[in-house]
Amino acid sequence: MTEPKANYLGAYLSWVMDSYDLGAVVITSAVLKQLFFPTLGILGAALPIVFTVLSRPLGAFLFGYLADLKGRKVALLITVLGYSLSVGLTGLLPTYEEVGLAASVALVALRVIQGIFIGGDVSTSFVLAMESVRSRRGLLSGVMQGGTLVGFVLVDALFTYLAKTTNIVDTWRYVFFIGALPAALALLVRLRVIEPEVYLKEGRTAPVLSGLRPLWQTLLVMIGFWLMIYSGPQFMAVYLGTYLGLKPEFYGGLILAMNAIGILAMALSGFLSDYIGRKWMAIAGTVVSLIGAWLLYGSVLEINYSVPLFGFLVNLPSAVVPAYLSERFKTFSRATGVGFSYNGAFLVAGFSQVYISLLSNYLILPYSALTVFGMGALLAVIGLILGPETLKAGELRV
Repeated sequence: MTEPKANYLGAYLSWVMDSYDLGAVVITSAVLKQLFFPTLGILGAALPIVFTVLSRPLGAFLFGYLADLKGRKVALLITVLGYSLSVGLTGLLPTYEEVGLAASVALVALRVIQGIFIGGDVSTSFVLAMESVRSRRGLLSGVMQGGTLVGFVLVDALFTYLAKTTNIVDTWRYVFFIGALPAALALLVRLRVIEPEVYLKEGRTAPVLSGLRPLWQTLLVMIGFWLMIYSGPQFMAVYLGTYLGLKPEFYGGLILAMNAIGILAMALSGFLSDYIGRKWMAIAGTVVSLIGAWLLYGSVLEINYSVPLFGFLVNLPSAVVPAYLSERFKTFSRATGVGFSYNGAFLVAGFSQVYISLLSNYLILPYSALTVFGMGALLAVIGLILGPETLKAGELRV
């Protein structure tokens, strides 16, 4: 296998496995609420997700900085081992009924640790993949970002199957145990990874922090995108399971369909961005995703139709993220810039489901989610307009 293919495949598989864990805490959120935060209502379902995403900026900066100073490979190996261990340990935790508050604290601690390694994986996986491809970067960006949904589809399918065949109280444990196994495959592939040629030529040529000038603009874009994602797809288990009261075996199938169709949407969006540009593809995708959110939360369409349609539309804008962010930063600071842009946004957007919970005191829950989603769309479009088109004039030239 050639260097570009091995690097891209290693980065892709790692991101899929990483996303499996993030999907695990999302799809099991309604169950984890009952077992670890039984007195907190909807907020209890959101807390495991919130603590995971809030620690991601720290991991993004630490491992991004490491990747810019010492190389992409060493940071990759540390992150895959870290998230594999923490996801497996999550499945061993006792519940609130068994040990009380200690169970809640232990889950929070593991989610914080997991978030650090997930943040670090973004800094290294995305950059390694984008620095290793020489053509069709937009398409491969969409495929790479679609790896997030592949991980979600795997965990959604497993959860839906187990919910039908096992006791729901035990299902969440199997989801986390199994999630630790495939990471070994990503580790084996990563051992074949070598440093991209562009990093060997242009990396470590200037202080890392001196290349982070675009950060304010890329953070604004990503805050917008993540407000949309975490009030949309990442809120579906709470919305369908807790608010609408659907059974896990039913809403698990809907979420599976939503994520599966999103994989196709990301590949299509990435492909189109190689022709019309990253910036304009993201703006167009943001506008149509807002329409999809209105159709879903406004109950304009039946849930069986609105959820899959939303899954297609909402994933159009973020497909360009790996390419767009990589093209905004110079090589000597790219991992730090990409990682912190992607994850630093969670310092604001990580509270999306808390915002929804607070707004639900004044609006019904679907309109609360739609309000947060709309604010995210507005911020994303403003950020994109303020930034340049990177398709032919970006900082990454391979």
